Amino acid sequence: MEKEKKYKLEEHQPHRPFSVPEGYFDNLTQNIMAALPEQEQLYSTHIKVTPWMRIRPYLYAAAAFTGIFFCIKAALMISSSNDNVQMAQAEETTIYTDEYIDSFLETAMIDDYTLYYSLVETAN
Repeated sequence: MEKEKKYKLEEHQPHRPFSVPEGYFDNLTQNIMAALPEQEQLYSTHIKVTPWMRIRPYLYAAAAFTGIFFCIKAALMISSSNDNVQMAQAEETTIYTDEYIDSFLETAMIDDYTLYYSLVETAN
């Protein structure tokens, strides 16, 4: 067997032709800031808080709760109107006995012609 070769790390590193001067990164930030031109501050860090800015979150919350309230109220009204319609339909389909109809016709003071005419109108 061949003799194992021992490699040295220095032998296989690529050659680096450039080098960094001594102390280059020590004052790099100060040098860059000194090279920049002076500009006036564009944005103010002081924000004046107005009364509207203080009231606005509470107003938005009140509007949201009011909207939710009206949505729930509308949903309940729709369901209650459906209940009323169902009750009206149930009343229309109620089967009345002959005795009830006879007593109603006797007290209604309706002549036969008016009764027959109303029955024909509802059938069409």
